[in-house]
Amino acid sequence: MHNRRSLAVGFMCILVLGILPTHSHAQATPPASGEKVLGQPCNLLHDRVPVSETDPTAAKPITLTPLLAPEFVPGKTTLDPKIKNRILNLGLPCQENVDVSGPDDSMTALENLQRGFDFYSWLTFIALNSPADGRSIEQSNPDTRTKWESRNNFMHLLDVMIKDPVPGKNEPKWQNREIPKECVGKYKDKIKNINDMMVIEMIEETFNEPFKTGALIDQQGNYALFDILMNKQMFDYIVENKLYSKTAQMENAGLKVDFPSGFNPEKGKIEGGDPGAVMIKVSWKVIESEKEKQKFHTVDALVLMPRHDEKVDKSEPPCLRKTLGLVGFHVGHKTVNRRQWIWTSFEHVDNVPEDEEIKSGKLKKSYNFYKVNCGGACSVNQTPPHPWEPTYANELKFHDRSFRSQITRVVPLTDETRDMNKRFQSILENTVWKNYMLLSTQWPSDFGCSRRGDPKEKVIPASKQPTDFNKQPDMNCGATPTFLANSTLETYSQGQVPLASSSCMACHGNAVSHQRRSPSANPNDPDNFFNQSDFTFMLEKAR
Repeated sequence: MHNRRSLAVGFMCILVLGILPTHSHAQATPPASGEKVLGQPCNLLHDRVPVSETDPTAAKPITLTPLLAPEFVPGKTTLDPKIKNRILNLGLPCQENVDVSGPDDSMTALENLQRGFDFYSWLTFIALNSPADGRSIEQSNPDTRTKWESRNNFMHLLDVMIKDPVPGKNEPKWQNREIPKECVGKYKDKIKNINDMMVIEMIEETFNEPFKTGALIDQQGNYALFDILMNKQMFDYIVENKLYSKTAQMENAGLKVDFPSGFNPEKGKIEGGDPGAVMIKVSWKVIESEKEKQKFHTVDALVLMPRHDEKVDKSEPPCLRKTLGLVGFHVGHKTVNRRQWIWTSFEHVDNVPEDEEIKSGKLKKSYNFYKVNCGGACSVNQTPPHPWEPTYANELKFHDRSFRSQITRVVPLTDETRDMNKRFQSILENTVWKNYMLLSTQWPSDFGCSRRGDPKEKVIPASKQPTDFNKQPDMNCGATPTFLANSTLETYSQGQVPLASSSCMACHGNAVSHQRRSPSANPNDPDNFFNQSDFTFMLEKAR
């Protein structure tokens, strides 16, 4: 029996950010060139067998791709190497390729579509986490730098929302990154390739979850850390419209923020598509042992602790060198047919148990954020005791050395998602990526609504048609599944309570910019002013 999710509307969200620091940094040089650009050409694979390698149209009668076929049994049968190679190495999808139909008449249109979106999510995960140097993901080691970690493909939010921006003079530049002066001063003579390291400058939202719901503490007593990145398409749109400047946003009341949508090339062609806007949020766990390193994708990182108000405390924040392990991975991708974005969420398989697993006693020996056999001594899914901000003295250890987060997964994975995870994990069995699983993909299910452009604009092609943001009664166009929560990124908003539990689209649909209505505008005419920020909270962080 299929484990279906509720269709009520939720509210909590993913990419909520806080006040950015305003201190000086040292500028590093761009990375070496030569890395392939993501999404060029577009990955046109989907969950059905195509007519041919050059024609991605689903063949008739519809048959599932061999990886999803009933005769393929993970761990027992072998996938054709040619098909495996295409799945692992064709790169990033520029948009989804899904269909209401399938080979099994007992499956509903909604279930066929969900399978298609989940297949797309796995292709996206593999593409983004493949080695930055162009090798196959099969050749990656736990610490191999991924494509999303390369500044050829993504930039950290703090490197875009720069200090004291002046349009035309001091504005962000693609691939430029800022290393905090505290880190440069401490490590420039100790680390040969400091420019290649992951750098995380902690603000409140680096350790405090959305809506300031609390910190997450692992079983070693360390804070989980969060970070946000954007691709070049988002960066270019922000720079072109000067959205990195709070003042420029406030003066540009007439702009309807509309990030570029991803689209596939014309039928019969390979070239000509583009991924459009892609944003990523990740969660990290501090790794303290060599044994642990083999279970996670890891980075050698510099972590600058949160700055204090200089009027209160002038002490310099410590810059720490830490090995971090990936525990959560969110992707938001805007496409021409899904202008409310497609929301993908993965996490490490050892993060937390599901409630049902606890009831049945089918538990692993250990978890990243749950203590087995703790019983009533551990409060489940409760926030830590205050204060939540890390202290310089304790570094990344929580001040209450006895506290550990005791987290469970409230909404279980569906049977279909579990099955797909096993299939993809089987072809990644010789890599660390076998230790990651898809939770689900959230997508707008009202097709007519989700692809609709602005009715006042008649621009062709459709990929360039402005988005219609004045959709009523549901600007999210039927989020499916209604609820989606990552145990490391929406820890304290899990559930199925309307207007309370985590839903990517329901939350991000409320994101706004710093734009202000002109005094001469008619307040009763919504077309005269609309300060939505196209499903991202990034623009609130302009300085």
